[in-house]
Amino acid sequence: MRAISKEATRRSLPLPTLPGLRVGWGCLATGSLVIATAVAVAPAARAQSGADAVFAVTYLDVGAAAVPQGVELIKKYRDQTRREGANLEFTILQETSRPNRFVIMEGWQNQAAFEAHDKGAAKAEFEGALKPIRNSPPDRKMLQPFASAPARRIEPGALYMVEHVDFMGGDPAIAAAAVPLEKALAEASQKEAGVLRYEIYRMPPPRINHYEVVAAWTDAKAFDAHETAAHTKEFRGATAQGGGAWRANLYDQRLYKALP
Repeated sequence: MRAISKEATRRSLPLPTLPGLRVGWGCLATGSLVIATAVAVAPAARAQSGADAVFAVTYLDVGAAAVPQGVELIKKYRDQTRREGANLEFTILQETSRPNRFVIMEGWQNQAAFEAHDKGAAKAEFEGALKPIRNSPPDRKMLQPFASAPARRIEPGALYMVEHVDFMGGDPAIAAAAVPLEKALAEASQKEAGVLRYEIYRMPPPRINHYEVVAAWTDAKAFDAHETAAHTKEFRGATAQGGGAWRANLYDQRLYKALP
């Protein structure tokens, strides 16, 4: 990896499938995928983020009859975004059971870079083209790193999961009680045999009771193993209704595949 160019290592993701190559990328937000010009790099590396990095996960959908058009628009936007120098990640995920729904996972070096992109021509062009075919407005969640791990190679065919975790708001004690539970879940999940990515992000103050999990496994079997693992069950038991870290949405997982 040290021989890789700085530009090549900048982004994270599932990439095209040329042996020994990793595709650099142009990215998309609120959840994120990466693809771009082929460079001599390992396939799935996300760029190293600094203390000022900001992230976003965006949920969006299109009409069932407009999926091919939606995919084309999102991929074009991703490729444009990945060419921006301050972009750390732009991954696009398509929901497996409802292919008209997508997630964009994006990362930026700092708030200024994010805002510059958000006000830029590529974003305006994308939103203008998407509006006529979408079912509802995008839902974007701004995030900060909370529990991450070194990036691993993510091959085509990996199964992604994005999950919004919401602890009962308004009670500082519940928000505080959730922190060690989220940390423990991330640390244990990151050691699973089939996990390729397991990162937890948290929304900035005052919404620190909201988290976003962005994860990937080699296949459905590895994901099922995570679901039945002792640490997963312990987390769910500890965050059940009425507990010290009462979770408001216990069943909010969605499964995805990365767009090539």
